[in-house]
Amino acid sequence: MNKRYVLKKQHNILKLLTKKQTVGTKSYVVYFKNECENTKIAISASKKVGNSVERNYEKRVCREIVSQRIKDLENIHMLIVIKNEATKLQFNEKEAQINYLINKIIKKKQMKGEINESKQNQ
Repeated sequence: MNKRYVLKKQHNILKLLTKKQTVGTKSYVVYFKNECENTKIAISASKKVGNSVERNYEKRVCREIVSQRIKDLENIHMLIVIKNEATKLQFNEKEAQINYLINKIIKKKQMKGEINESKQNQ
């Protein structure tokens, strides 16, 4: 994943957490914010996810999966939190769960866009 897609600033991450738009599974939670000027992604692994080697491995895997779908995520800021359950999954299961969450975010973005258009037409 390119550096221009990385969300690093703590105040930006806190904005995502306070916005309270989330989707999740047993292994991952994604906090997101629509209608941003560009796409930014932060990945965090809970301290409960093994030792630092395992946490970094999970973040690398997650980063790789998200980088394949980065073109679908236009103007969205995301924080992906990896839970302990993710360590028990195979790569294809992780990929399926993350893709499911990304699709869910895209659907919510489209639905919100349709609602805003209908309000403007009235």
